[in-house]
Amino acid sequence: MARQIKKIDYDPENDIFFISNGDKVKASLDIGDFILDVSHDNFVCGLEIMDASENLGVSRELLKNIQNIKMSVTYKTNHVHVLLLMTFKKKDKDIHAFLNFTEESA
Repeated sequence: MARQIKKIDYDPENDIFFISNGDKVKASLDIGDFILDVSHDNFVCGLEIMDASENLGVSRELLKNIQNIKMSVTYKTNHVHVLLLMTFKKKDKDIHAFLNFTEESA
């Protein structure tokens, strides 16, 4: 399910990237360098990525110039799959990148 992203924030000094659809957070799931925020409806409503440039495979400079991002979350019985589609601007060119992330529960 694709959700509208209302907040995009990047802290280049600490290399932390954050996105949110604006829903109120009920709980957060800490999964290594990734923190998934869950709304009161039990849907993923935000994502925080530590060491973002390394985990996303893009430079800090590009992360400071993000133009657009879409987050799609698929829920299955024992896992959550998150897909991020990002567009960056570099010297008047659009650069596209994506992150595929799946968390399985035991």
